[in-house]
Parts: sequence; C-alpha cells; structure tokens
Amino acid sequence: MALVAIAALTGNLKMAAASDEHLGLTEYEVACMPCHGATGRGDGPLAKQTQKPPPDLTRIARLNGGTFPSQRISGMIDGRVAVAEHGARDMPVWGDRYRASGDPADNKRTIEARARARIQALVRFLEAIQQQ
Repeated sequence: MALVAIAALTGNLKMAAASDEHLGLTEYEVACMPCHGATGRGDGPLAKQTQKPPPDLTRIARLNGGTFPSQRISGMIDGRVAVAEHGARDMPVWGDRYRASGDPADNKRTIEARARARIQALVRFLEAIQQQ
C-alpha cells in the first residue's frame, strides 16, 4: 500500500500495477477526499470552498436508474465532461495531472496508458462505494 501511495503522489505509476486493488482508493484519497469526504458524501474539509456543494458520490448509480455510468464518470474525472463545481473548462479536472510525466523518457503512449489506468482505478473505486 505504501508503494501505491508513493506512486500516486509522485505520478510514477510504473511502481504500481493498474489492477492493484488499492490504486483506486489511493487516487480517491489524493484527488477526491478533500472535497467529497472520507465516505464520498460531499462533506470533505474543502467542500465549503467550492462553488456548489460537492455531490454525494455514493448515490451516482441510484440517480442513474441503478446503473453506474462508468464511461461518463471517467469523462468527468478526465476533464472531457463539464462539471460546474470544478471550475472553468480551461482547467481540466484531473486529466492533466494524470498525464504529467515525471520521467522525460516517457512517450505519449506511456503517459496516456498511465492516465487511463489511474482514472479507471478511481472509477472502479467509485462504483464499489455505491449505496442502494
């Protein structure tokens, strides 16, 4: 778990496999928890500083007829779908952060694969915390 946390914080996903069961939790803790809170209900310590209250992430499936919209959530995290509370579209939500390369030798394909792995791990985590 410590290696995954270090990999997530430094952006070096080469140390952690995309299938690592803890990667989604780590990404959530680093990127989402400050606003959405430890339980995903929108009560994080920075929630009061956002333009609109952060949504309850445990109710995504319920609000979509019982189906978790993985592709749409992936797009929101990536920055390709507008989310008003995250700011103007010229500030991608997390896509740019996930595509930041700590290794100048990384090529575009490696960088994109790393970003996709992190986003998908986070989407899987969000799907796992859905409440009925």
